[in-house]
Amino acid sequence: MDKLEDVQILLEGLDESNISSILTKWKEITTVRKKLDEAEEMLKVKAKTYLKERQWDRYLDKETDISVTISKMKREVIDKKHLSMMLSEAQMAQVVRLTTFEKISIITPETRARLKKYVGKKTR
Repeated sequence: MDKLEDVQILLEGLDESNISSILTKWKEITTVRKKLDEAEEMLKVKAKTYLKERQWDRYLDKETDISVTISKMKREVIDKKHLSMMLSEAQMAQVVRLTTFEKISIITPETRARLKKYVGKKTR
């Protein structure tokens, strides 16, 4: 799927004035994308395993001109609970930045079933 034509095949038969048609095409594309993401992740793990077995942290394939690098990174996470205990409300207001954005969520029956496993029902 290097070419735009390959992607356009997925959009064949789309009726832009019909929400059902739009959502059907969306579902097809997300299914294909999920399978591609799974395949990509599997290939990344295999490439990482290959490099680790040889104790390499970088590799350049001359045939495909693709380079692979394993880099170690650190992530810093700030505990807001402890920070709020150390700072006053005015100081916290200066430190915290809020941004607003819009997000669309499209939930399929499969997604809804998967979410039900994680969302518990409230008992009174």
